[in-house]
Amino acid sequence: MADETLATPALDTELKASYLTAEDCKIAASVLYQAYHDDELFQQILGYDKANKGAYEKKLRLLIREELASFWQSHQHIIGVFAGDNLLAVSCVQKANDALAADRVWHWRLKLMLNTGVLSTNQLIEKEKAIHQAVASFSDCCFISLFAVDPHVQHQGIGRYLLRAIDDVVKSDGAQASAVFITRERFHDLFISEGYQGETELTFTKVSGKLFVKQKG
Repeated sequence: MADETLATPALDTELKASYLTAEDCKIAASVLYQAYHDDELFQQILGYDKANKGAYEKKLRLLIREELASFWQSHQHIIGVFAGDNLLAVSCVQKANDALAADRVWHWRLKLMLNTGVLSTNQLIEKEKAIHQAVASFSDCCFISLFAVDPHVQHQGIGRYLLRAIDDVVKSDGAQASAVFITRERFHDLFISEGYQGETELTFTKVSGKLFVKQKG
């Protein structure tokens, strides 16, 4: 990962990308929760109910914690962008040629079933299987599983900085491509501007999204 730093006019401080420590993951969970709270796909899968938001929010927090723990324990990439000591953005990147964990280890699945329900767990696993099949057509492809910028500092170039840090990680892995599944159309332009191309349309629980892939130039 490049050591270059970037000063953004709005933040008036330098940004730096690095791998997260175990302690950083606690803050990363908060950043991811804020970014994905209104994600329609997660709301559908986790049974969002306007009259009982607390139940949905509890499930989402649990899911994010378990995802981070799964990435950490399997030595996958968890990358953050910092301004000083403040974590502003985070991404979990699956190494090339590794399974997308469609058949999660038993304790991961058990925790999800106990806390989010069998239906939600099965829908999450089916989603991962479908994405895995789509990504498998691209050889040596890393997969961006989670990607989030703190909502308080969005539109300041931080997401772009994180994507370029991911490029460094993909290169260091010796991978030939990186992929991401996006359900919110407003994020398309950022990824397209960084060299990603829309490849496959996928639909889960009536929510559609597109798989974007960036081939090594």
